[in-house]
Amino acid sequence: MLIVVGLGVYFFLPQFARIEHAFRLVSTLKIPFVMLSIVAQVLSYLGSGYLLMTVVKLAAKPMSIVDGVLLTAGANSIGTLGGGILGTAGMTYLWLRRRGVNPGAAGLGGWLPIFLNNATLAVVSLAGLAVLLFLKKSSGGLVVSLCLAILILAGGAGCLLWCLAYREKLLPMAMGITGFIARLRHKAQDRPATEAAVGRLLEGWDALLKGGWHGPVLGALLNTGFDMLTLSLLFLAAGHGVNIAILVAGYGVPQLLGKLTVILGGIGVVEATMIGLYVTLAVPRPIAVIVVLGYRLLSFWLPTLAGIALATYFEHSLGKAGEIVDTPDPGAKRFAKE
Repeated sequence: MLIVVGLGVYFFLPQFARIEHAFRLVSTLKIPFVMLSIVAQVLSYLGSGYLLMTVVKLAAKPMSIVDGVLLTAGANSIGTLGGGILGTAGMTYLWLRRRGVNPGAAGLGGWLPIFLNNATLAVVSLAGLAVLLFLKKSSGGLVVSLCLAILILAGGAGCLLWCLAYREKLLPMAMGITGFIARLRHKAQDRPATEAAVGRLLEGWDALLKGGWHGPVLGALLNTGFDMLTLSLLFLAAGHGVNIAILVAGYGVPQLLGKLTVILGGIGVVEATMIGLYVTLAVPRPIAVIVVLGYRLLSFWLPTLAGIALATYFEHSLGKAGEIVDTPDPGAKRFAKE
């Protein structure tokens, strides 16, 4: 957390002298719209909770939306402080397993929400880039950065499709990975557990393909949609409403770049890119600064601080469960035999 705060100070402290007059607008913000923006951000996290709940429900016992929200916030904070996407997915998987969720559903719960949220952001980013190109406000560097981000997501999608198309190769690959990890830990490889995990994972994918994808996709759309609404309401609070085209043009690209950058939480990247884009799109700089910093406070800083407390709680409460014992799974056994 000290590193995150330090990066924030490093990026923003030198800017205070130039944007000091922007903070005078804080006293003129319209409180009703600020309150509505807070509600919209809460609804955005409820969308994340619904996404995780529907993914886990495909192959495991039900969990509530609130549990999904709390677990998502805690895992996101771990990913922000260290580990990035791997940290977020890993902690989600671990906490779901400690709650008794089987390995396949826990694996889907760790990776599928991240993929769907980033895919949704990629679509919004492409729409924003189209607006910027139409208005002749884009730059070569921006296009290259966005294309690189899209290629990374496309690579992840390609891996998922490969696993679905060549299922017979998934188990040997999983055996090789778990065997390598077991050798590093100087422990024996648990082959039945790996077979069961792969079988349950494929069962979850089958459930998605048979119509179970509607809930997770809806959750991702709710998450991104209410997050954008938060930003739009803050513009209204500052007395400078923007239309949907301008909102999308300044929202998607910075968010996607921030999620894929090596800097923790995209600190500095999201703020600088978003402010720069909105200023380019004729939003007064003081308003752009206040709105973007207020948005990041609601969508990043406050959830990150709350998520740290939640992560500590999960480690103490769920960590007491000790070793996880899976219940017999006939479906997984059938897969292992096949």
